Amino acid sequence: MKWLKKGSVILSSLMLTVAMTATGCSSSNNGSNNSPQASSGGDSAAGGLGPYEVVMVFPDAPQKDNELVQNAMNDYLKKTYPDMNVTVKLNPIDWGAWSDKTNLMMASGDKFDTIFTADWLGFQQQVTKGALLPLDDLLAKYGPDIEAVEKNYHDPAKRGGKLYGIHTHQELGGAQGIYLDKALVDKYKFDLSAFKSGKVEELEPMLKTIKENEPGITPLVMPSYPLDAYYSSGTLDQIGNLAALNVKDTAPDDFTVTNMYSTPRFMELAKMTNKWYKAGYTNKDALTPGLDAWKKIQAGQAFALVGDMDILANMEIGSVSKSPNGSLKAGRDMLQIPLNVDRLQTGKMTATMQAISKTSKDPERAMMLLNLFYKDKNLLTLFNFGIEGTHYVLKDGQVALPDGKTNNDVGYYHDNMWQIGNQMLNYTRVGEDPNKYQNYEKFNEMITKNPSRIFGFVFDPEPVKNEMITIDNANKAFVDGIKSGQLDPEENLPKLLEKQKAAGADKVIAEAQKQLDAWRAANGK
Repeated sequence: MKWLKKGSVILSSLMLTVAMTATGCSSSNNGSNNSPQASSGGDSAAGGLGPYEVVMVFPDAPQKDNELVQNAMNDYLKKTYPDMNVTVKLNPIDWGAWSDKTNLMMASGDKFDTIFTADWLGFQQQVTKGALLPLDDLLAKYGPDIEAVEKNYHDPAKRGGKLYGIHTHQELGGAQGIYLDKALVDKYKFDLSAFKSGKVEELEPMLKTIKENEPGITPLVMPSYPLDAYYSSGTLDQIGNLAALNVKDTAPDDFTVTNMYSTPRFMELAKMTNKWYKAGYTNKDALTPGLDAWKKIQAGQAFALVGDMDILANMEIGSVSKSPNGSLKAGRDMLQIPLNVDRLQTGKMTATMQAISKTSKDPERAMMLLNLFYKDKNLLTLFNFGIEGTHYVLKDGQVALPDGKTNNDVGYYHDNMWQIGNQMLNYTRVGEDPNKYQNYEKFNEMITKNPSRIFGFVFDPEPVKNEMITIDNANKAFVDGIKSGQLDPEENLPKLLEKQKAAGADKVIAEAQKQLDAWRAANGK
């Protein structure tokens, strides 16, 4: 999830809303009269619920043993929750086909029950076009274990006063910074204390040393650019694909909406990236589709990477720690140094959610099942890791591959833990910090003490959706080139801003300001 180009996915969703309008997302079953008994074929002979299959739709690479795991989940549900009389059908859709397939399913009125959704996957458009059910009453009746951990975080997923998404219980924000190959840090005795400034610019002398002394090694590998992984979170409270509040060195009561590409910090980082590109500190193939920066580090071809950090016990700016996940991905010891820690932001609360389709024949049973993922570690483990002994084994309380198996041939191996349920119930993998989820809880305490200026504000893009599509099209000629350092920002950033203005940027910013001012007035901000 964290490496997807969200803008392109949002654009795809916006463009497909026309098809959704024409075909219609509604069903004769609108969820208003669904009782579990009525919607599942009436009472069973024992007076309980009739059988019902909950179809779960979620993004995932194809898994050879998907049906095997599905059957194991159903055996477990039958044994552990017989009164629910529910089975699941796992319907994973490959990431590359996700937007097209799910939009078509909704436009065609296909029957399914739960679906992974997010603001960067068209959540707003799904709500606007009536594809999702409101969840307030369902949650109140059938979601006690969801409410136990998520009751304070529902507002960002509300539209028109009604709740449409259930947030995964997980870390409430992130941290961005730099990963460094520990062997090279040790070899050159780099002094890492300079990073207490929180400035990625401190990396430059190290990049210079690697460039001059390590032929064949890229000093800073992309496509994770400082302007993606570091700038947005550290400088902005973002509102849309263009509008934002600049929160760096501005007064806490400053609610002026601006163009995110026009801040002084954007130009500073764009000039720095361009300088590094010209000096040969970054890889020339950064814009190659599908490029995996971690594989270059794994192959010993890169020194540093900018990105989202592992959440550890110490997340202070400039703190140096071994990165468990980074080391796993790289196959070598990697250090991580946080340069920014997120504020509590509305977008995080809508970045990983489960929703219930309007075409569900039994939304009550769908909510009952979702609730189980917030309390039942065994069910969650089956979905996340598969069958013990077949797809994983436990070693000292952590998940490992069975002997002789690899990620590619074990039959069921993915990274879906962040998509559903209560992550704090999950096992960690061997190589991860065994205290990973305790670290999350500590980190969440820190995040909640530093809310965004506009936490809870939700921008409705509908009045300016055409302008936003046109702006996205205008960005294509400039944004990636500027972010990767391949275009000189002093020459090209003014051209980008001019193109955005012609595409309706002023209208988008004015609409965002209007909605924000109304929200502040209504909420006493």
